[in-house]
Amino acid sequence: MMLNPTPSRLLRRSTRLALAGAILGLMAGCATHQASAPAAPAAASAAPEWTFQAQAVDLTPGLYQSAYSTRTQRLYVASAVGRPPVRESRLLKVDPATLRIDALITPAPQASRQDGQVQATYGIAADDAHGQIWTTNTRSGSVAVYRQSDLALVKQFPDNTTPHARDALIDAEHNRAYVSSPASNTIYVFDTATLQVLPGITLNGAGDAPKLMSLALDAAHQRLYAVSLNTAEAFVIDTASNRQLARYAVPGAQGASGIAVDSQTQRIYVAAQKSGNVTVLDAQDGRVLQQAATGAGALNVVFDPLHRLAYVANRGAGTVTVLNDAGLIQAQIATGSAPNHITIDSQGTAWALIKKSKNDPRNDRLIRIEARR
Repeated sequence: MMLNPTPSRLLRRSTRLALAGAILGLMAGCATHQASAPAAPAAASAAPEWTFQAQAVDLTPGLYQSAYSTRTQRLYVASAVGRPPVRESRLLKVDPATLRIDALITPAPQASRQDGQVQATYGIAADDAHGQIWTTNTRSGSVAVYRQSDLALVKQFPDNTTPHARDALIDAEHNRAYVSSPASNTIYVFDTATLQVLPGITLNGAGDAPKLMSLALDAAHQRLYAVSLNTAEAFVIDTASNRQLARYAVPGAQGASGIAVDSQTQRIYVAAQKSGNVTVLDAQDGRVLQQAATGAGALNVVFDPLHRLAYVANRGAGTVTVLNDAGLIQAQIATGSAPNHITIDSQGTAWALIKKSKNDPRNDRLIRIEARR
């Protein structure tokens, strides 16, 4: 159902805090490095070329992922709290300029259950071609589509359509939505124009079946990239044919979960939780170009093509690491608690979602990070 955000306690709190958050601590140029694979040059220490300003605002509990829409110039945020039955979840529409919440909804109850669990939102992607937002409902193994304008539900797919659905990604050119699952070696595919389920893409690794985590798209080269949690592999898929083209081992990566691509230089960035590092690969042949130790629990990575910077969410370390396109660390931004996800808007501003830990006196929050030279 649609909630009116204007009188809500959540919006009043967010409005008071908007643009008033204290600037977070920056440790610019605080670079560490490790060379887990002999062939990989480690990230050398160098004077940083960039400085960063970070500002925080409280949002709803249980923040997971966000997506930016160029069409509406709004940030969309997915949140879900606790383990099943998950009764508290929200989808938010946030104005990046003011940090105010334009709209928010609570997802509909999960029809197959009688315990009050809702179709909680976790992963999220913006489909600007059709004015829609795609969310993954991890607990029900489903996917939902909402209107960008008012967050009205467009379609709820049946439960178990995508087991343990995690990330969603939109390929506007081909009218495709891709959804990953760490419970499967299949990327699930949907038609964004007809909202129908299409044949999935089954990926084959060197040994065990891969468990797929983050996805990244290089639309200019018609390439989709996926990363495997259990096998430390990156996969290359042709989006014209939806066929696997290549599989690259990621030496020194343990618990690989985040992936990003730089279309200009054809480089892949892989973040790994257990090893706390980022590995840079050549997208053409899988050669390891660089490795950098970023911090414990390196969960997600995103690339900013405007400033040519990669941002890494180190969930265990409570930091966001920023690297330039050569793989050199520019800053360690202390976020506190557990940074979970980062997205980049059309101006090259990074938006990090922070899930509070038990000992964190602050709430879950959104952090705006701006790069300056």
